[in-house]
This record gives sequence, C-alpha cells and structure tokens, in this order.
Amino acid sequence: MTSTNQPCACARYSFEVLVHEGPTSEAVWQATTTECTATTQSKFAPGHDAKLRSLLAQAQAGGHLIRQVSGRAVVIADAATAAAALGWANLTP
Repeated sequence: MTSTNQPCACARYSFEVLVHEGPTSEAVWQATTTECTATTQSKFAPGHDAKLRSLLAQAQAGGHLIRQVSGRAVVIADAATAAAALGWANLTP
C-alpha cells in the first residue's frame, strides 16, 4: 500500500490579531499562521509540531482564539483547548 502526501496539520491553525478599528466600527484583522505549505505522509512535517506549539503559545499569551479549519468545518477554541485536543497538556511561550 502506497501512502500519499497530505498537507501538514499545522497549516490548519491560525489566529487573528486586530490591526485597526475604524471610526465606523469596521475592523481590520491580520491572520497569524505557521505559514506552512509542506506536505507529509504523517500528521506533521518534521519539526512542524513545534511550529504549531509555538503558534498556540503565542495565541495563548495574547489571549487570542485559535481557528482550526478542516475541510468545510471550522473550530474556534482557546489555545489551551486546541493544545489539549492534540495531546499537549501545557503550552509555554
């Protein structure tokens, strides 16, 4: 059986930081991601679990919610919950 490459799991996670709020309540947000474009035969490309842990730690330190996109489903959670779902008990920046 041949394994095929799939996108690295770290590419599915992001959080948004408010950049600017205008006078009529419009808001401009900047997405923060791992910037990953790697493919892999496993869940993460080599070292990319660490990239994701770092992203989650940044989100936790800033009080930002994590957005995880999987197909058409989007899950929004705090960073500690997202980390726990991955089996990571503690996040450190």
